[in-house]
Amino acid sequence: YFSLEEQTKRVPVDRHGVALWKPRAREVMPADCAACDLVPTCRKLSRAHGVVHLWRKFGLIEPDGAPTRRGLIVSFFTGGDGLAIAAAIEDEHYPIEDFVYDIANLRGGFRFHGDDDRWEGRLAWVCRNAYGMNSVLGYLDAGTPPEYGYGADSVVADIHRNPARKQHWILEVAEEGDIDRVIIEWRSLLRRITHSPSLDCKRWSALQEKAAQILDETESPTLTDLPPLEYRQTQRQEHRLILRRH
Repeated sequence: YFSLEEQTKRVPVDRHGVALWKPRAREVMPADCAACDLVPTCRKLSRAHGVVHLWRKFGLIEPDGAPTRRGLIVSFFTGGDGLAIAAAIEDEHYPIEDFVYDIANLRGGFRFHGDDDRWEGRLAWVCRNAYGMNSVLGYLDAGTPPEYGYGADSVVADIHRNPARKQHWILEVAEEGDIDRVIIEWRSLLRRITHSPSLDCKRWSALQEKAAQILDETESPTLTDLPPLEYRQTQRQEHRLILRRH
C-alpha cells in the first residue's frame, strides 16, 4: 500500500527546536487599527480590493483622501484614457510634440499596428512603468488602456501634416472608415484636453495649448454639409397603430 507517513513538511519550530503542527497564530493589527473603534465593523467587510484601494495603489489620492495631480488629470477623462495621459504628463522626457499624436493610440485597437506588436509605443511603456502590469476591467489591460493600439499615431500625424496622404494609409493600413473613426476620436480627446481645467503644471498647460492648435488646423471627417430635409421629414410623426376593420 501507499503511505505518506514518511513525507516531510515545512512547519514552524519553537525556541526549543520542537516542530509545531498547525500552531495557533496571533493576529497583530496595524497601530492605527488597534486604537480604532471601527475594528468590529471592518472585520465584517469584504477583503476584496475596493475602488479606493485602487485609487491609492495607482497614486490617485493622498493618504488623507485628497486627489493628487495624477488623480486630478484622471478625473477629467473616462475609462483608462486619463490614466495614460497622466502617466505621460509625469514623464519629463516624453516630448509633448510626440505625445499629442500618440494619444490617437488610445483608440487604435487592433487595426493599425500591422506586423508590429499592438502594445508597443512610448505611451504604452509609460503606462506600464506607472501602473505595472495590473489589469482593471474597463481601465487597464496588463498596465495599458484596453482600447490601446500602436500605429494610429503615425496615421493621424501624417494626415495632419498632409491631408492628401490619407489615400496612402487607406491602401497600406486600414479602411477609410477606420481612419476616419480614429481621427474623430483623436480630435474628441484633444477637445476634452483643451476644455479641461487648468493645473499648476507646465506640461499639462503645454499639452492643452498644443491640442488647441491642432484642433484649429484640422477638420473632422464627419459630414457637416448635410442635404436639406425632405418635406415629410419636417412633419410631426404620428405614432399610432391603425388596425384594419373587417
